[in-house]
Amino acid sequence: MSADSRAKIAFLPTHRHRRGSKAALDGLLSVVVVVDREEPRLGDQHARLREAVAPLAAALEVLYVLDGPLPRTRALLEELQRQGEPLVVLAFPRVFGRAAALSVAFREARGDWVLTLPLLPEPVDLAGLSRLVPALERADLVVGVREPRRGGGRFERLVGWLVGDRFTDLRSDIRLMRREVAESLVLYGNQHRFLPLVAQTQGFLVEEVPVGLPHPEPPRRGPDLALLLDLLTVFFLVKFVQKPFRFFGGVGFAILALGGLGTAWLVWQRLVEGIPLADRPALVLTSLLVVLGLQIVAIGLVGEIIAFANARTLHHGHIERVVEAEGEPPPSR
Repeated sequence: MSADSRAKIAFLPTHRHRRGSKAALDGLLSVVVVVDREEPRLGDQHARLREAVAPLAAALEVLYVLDGPLPRTRALLEELQRQGEPLVVLAFPRVFGRAAALSVAFREARGDWVLTLPLLPEPVDLAGLSRLVPALERADLVVGVREPRRGGGRFERLVGWLVGDRFTDLRSDIRLMRREVAESLVLYGNQHRFLPLVAQTQGFLVEEVPVGLPHPEPPRRGPDLALLLDLLTVFFLVKFVQKPFRFFGGVGFAILALGGLGTAWLVWQRLVEGIPLADRPALVLTSLLVVLGLQIVAIGLVGEIIAFANARTLHHGHIERVVEAEGEPPPSR
């Protein structure tokens, strides 16, 4: 990204913040909006967005991430900047995806709090965003649950069955988080779809709050193969990234046992029943299963060695607080 593709950050005092109020955040709030298409009405949307989020914090900065060459939208935002609107434009020269856009925005954000919002093409009531702030007293990341639910939450039930973590609206783009959460998240590919799950895996507390906003995406028809593949990827990363041998070892030993039992049965038939092994495809199949099982077990061992070698650099989890005993510390030896 070139140096001139990022405008200077300007902070917007809200003048509505009352010190000590639980309905507003102390410090700076960074609002992140990813734009992946030309949006001629972005000026009106920005005005509604600024009015809706102004009561949430003492000061605001709004970051627009343009995912790809969007010249008309970029010119519109630059015109708003010339008119005095305090906003930041981060422009990608080509499409990198929403995960990359969020990662860059999290790195560039200056706020103590980060709020991600979708690009809503139609005028909607954003008053429900105020429900996110009180929930931060109990959580590190608050997800806004949209209504009505599309598909009855089948995707969330599938995630709960695979991973064990229950969410009502996992793919919601409405998220309010502490800065530590944004700095700790590593997003790539389509991991933005599972951002609350990734944060919870790292030890952050996640809570869902209904906000009453609609779903911007159209209803899907049929299964989404890419989404299922992303779900399997997240399942492996959540469950086995620090213990790969449990996955590869279990699968490898199962295949190895199946091939070994089949081979032993064929040998038994040859030695006891006198059935010749020549021209028996089962012998080839069982032999391949034995070799495949050994290879998968070997991959698991290599993965375990890599995890052990990088154990010091892995992020094991978020520590909420450290409680130390009173009195003199024990003498060092």
